[in-house]
Amino acid sequence: MALANEMEEYKIIQSIPGIGEKIAATIISEIGEIDRFNHPKKLVAFAGVDPSVHSLRQPLIV
Repeated sequence: MALANEMEEYKIIQSIPGIGEKIAATIISEIGEIDRFNHPKKLVAFAGVDPSVHSLRQPLIV
């Protein structure tokens, strides 16, 4: 976590209530380069926390 302490993003993420050192470091390591997401929705989808559901609403055939 020594390297993470030097990152501005690390400090910003820790400013969120409930996010400590370990969780902030985990988030940064999982996301990697934030610039690869050209829109916040892309990051949300990557994280798997998008509440919208897209389906074709086809009936289930058993």
